[in-house]
Amino acid sequence: MSLSSTKNRSCIDGVKTGLFSKQEGAEVILQGTRHVHSSLLGTSDPCWKITQELILGKSLSYPWEIGIETKPLVLKQSQKRNECFEAIASTTHFGYKTQNRDRLRLILEELLSNSLYHAYKNKKEEDKYDRLSSVTLAPGEEVRVFFGENSGGLHVVVEDHGGSLTFDHFSKCFNRCVHQTKSHIAFDDKHAGAGIGLYLVFELASHLRISVQRGKLTRFSLWLANSNQFDPDSFSFNFFEE
Repeated sequence: MSLSSTKNRSCIDGVKTGLFSKQEGAEVILQGTRHVHSSLLGTSDPCWKITQELILGKSLSYPWEIGIETKPLVLKQSQKRNECFEAIASTTHFGYKTQNRDRLRLILEELLSNSLYHAYKNKKEEDKYDRLSSVTLAPGEEVRVFFGENSGGLHVVVEDHGGSLTFDHFSKCFNRCVHQTKSHIAFDDKHAGAGIGLYLVFELASHLRISVQRGKLTRFSLWLANSNQFDPDSFSFNFFEE
């Protein structure tokens, strides 16, 4: 599941560390920040130290990505999305709790739909598949899902071989589902459109790492803390492009 190379990874200056809410984190993402870490430990947070090394081009994993056995699922048909969800929810302790299942279902529906309908482009660089239709991916195209758990929660990875997601597109999705006022940033379901899903992924995941090799791979790696350990003010978001 690891990316094949990190030496050409873009070095990004925009970071935010400290202790703050998900809404505040979303606000700085809208402003162009690709690395966001909220923790009582601030810059002493081990996850932040790993992010610093990743920005410099080193190949490392976050603690929540280490030591958990992953089980691959391969998806090529849009109508199989629910089967993918059930395969994870029914075989993990995480999936026993209704609140956890609901979070997992929302996240998987968004990420699998994005990979199926938006990852692969035609010669005009437009989406190859219509989101309103049932899709069977062409030979050489697939969506891969990995998952594993420990007592703290569930690790989920969704990846495609389109490699078409950009940070600009991701932040525009945020713009479509939130609006800024002088005092705060708020959810805007009236004008959200397709952006709602990616915003909810950010909102529901404890940690979210997005890695993109342009034209080759887009990889979402998420940590979902168990509902009794979920702390909305302790989270991270990282977007890496090569």
